Amino acid sequence: MPQNCVTSFGCGSLFGPRLAQLQAVPMMHDIGLPSSCFGSGATSDEAGDHQASLAEERKRRRMLSNRESARRSRMRKQKQLSELRSQVMYLLSVHRRLLDQLNRVMRERDEINSENEKLRDENTELRRKLENLAAN
Repeated sequence: MPQNCVTSFGCGSLFGPRLAQLQAVPMMHDIGLPSSCFGSGATSDEAGDHQASLAEERKRRRMLSNRESARRSRMRKQKQLSELRSQVMYLLSVHRRLLDQLNRVMRERDEINSENEKLRDENTELRRKLENLAAN
């Protein structure tokens, strides 16, 4: 048996008497198992083809994921655009209503100013008549 085993480290006393009683356990490279026990038994060409197919699969999945992400992004953008259009329509409506209200208030102001001017003129005329009566 080769010397590459657990008991060759001389640690039996560190781990108690039971470890020293164990039969020496050989290391994996000392057993001499065929390489097919450690893998699928594939040759290096098959392993390369397998790696290439895995890379292609990852690339395909990434492309699909990117497409889906781009689709979701377009949908979000379309929704935002639709919401902005609705907001524009609402704001245009509010703007029109405020303009109508402003025009109405300005007309009322003009009417009041005109009425005030007439009242001032009437007041002036009545004062003049009162002064004439008081003078006679």
